[in-house]
Amino acid sequence: MATRASKKKTDVVSQNSSELRKAVEAIAIQPKSGKITLLTRKLFNVLLAVAQQADESGDTYRALLSDIVVNSAFDSNDTALVKEHLRRMVSVQVEWSTGTSSQKPGRKWGISTLIADAEILEDTTTRRVWVEFSFAPKIKKKLLDPVQYARLSLQFQSQLRSSAGLALYEICVRYLTNPSHLTMREPWGWWRPILSGTPDSKAIDEAKREYKYFKRDYLRSAIAEVNSVTNINVELIEHREGRRVSEIQFRVVERKQPILAFDVHPNVFDSTLVDRMVGLGIPLKEAKILYGDNEEGRVQAALQMTEQRIRSTTLPVVRSAAALFKDALKKGYAPPLDEVRAPQVKRMDRGEDPKTRLLTEYAAYRRRQARELYEEQDDTEQELSRELFEDETLRGLGAHLRDEWRKRGVSSKIAEIAFFDWLALKTWGEPTDGDLLAFTLNHERTLND
Repeated sequence: MATRASKKKTDVVSQNSSELRKAVEAIAIQPKSGKITLLTRKLFNVLLAVAQQADESGDTYRALLSDIVVNSAFDSNDTALVKEHLRRMVSVQVEWSTGTSSQKPGRKWGISTLIADAEILEDTTTRRVWVEFSFAPKIKKKLLDPVQYARLSLQFQSQLRSSAGLALYEICVRYLTNPSHLTMREPWGWWRPILSGTPDSKAIDEAKREYKYFKRDYLRSAIAEVNSVTNINVELIEHREGRRVSEIQFRVVERKQPILAFDVHPNVFDSTLVDRMVGLGIPLKEAKILYGDNEEGRVQAALQMTEQRIRSTTLPVVRSAAALFKDALKKGYAPPLDEVRAPQVKRMDRGEDPKTRLLTEYAAYRRRQARELYEEQDDTEQELSRELFEDETLRGLGAHLRDEWRKRGVSSKIAEIAFFDWLALKTWGEPTDGDLLAFTLNHERTLND
């Protein structure tokens, strides 16, 4: 089998080639088996860029491992991360389409893996390490010489830190030059596996299949990320049937103010995060697995939270930094790195116990979250919440508060505190030490004067 090397033997993703022509069929891909992580998406795009720069003969493509990774801290002898994601790209099955769920005449559908095969080779003479790969014959021409495509910036890709953010960016860029500036309009359930990178059959909790959870866990953060680091602004448009959101689409426009120039290298793997995990006491092999299996943004957030906690002089000494980090990563209670700080809660009297003050402030914070959750519910869900509150809690409250609730419901300033305290407890349970720690680190507040 002939092999095509990239036209440039070095720096295959240099500034001159930082744009990728990605076929529309390969943009809104739906995983059917396996998971598409952020690093999988990034690596796939870089491999596409390599192949598109290659000469015209051959079926297999090759590039230097160091050029693909583009990370000065990456050791070419340590190929574990690359191997893991090449395995995923060969094994994960995805559906290719023109980016819509509609079955219209002339449309095509297909299923395959991201790449057909891959191999890592070391040149015995130069000691250089090469990556060779190929695509399935059916999709190869569409990927490498697309008729319809979106122009993606690999520089912006390097700044995106979530799989949902990168997937949304790819979809929206395609519609940037559309006269309406609107993406396709699809049932929200169609968007879920595309942005999450996980097949619907692998949803952990049936209850989480509701739109409000999809919006909370993926849409909001993905939109905020795309708007903050790329050259486009994305706006969510919700289409309703009665009170329920049935379909969604996005309005996309180019930013009026230019984005500051990034480092020209589209970093794929950030091995410094693995080093930081090892510094917490996590074995190297386990650190690589954690890095590969989780969103890079979540890894960064959990690392930052753990490192801040270790440095804290006002909280008890951390017994196991590794255990704290893994718990924060698994449960997701580390605050996002770029999360906007909530308004500072009014401080209590100087003589009040710091822990009591913390619990009071945290309770107020969770009530606000519970109110937001309640306002996202439709009429039926809100009525059910109120009925459950009355059955489980109301009878145990004082007579004056019960009267207030029966007269004014949630609009009562007195009754709303009891209701949203109950809803927060019902939704998230009793606050854990991790919850309180994340709240402490993420809010501008002083526990001790």
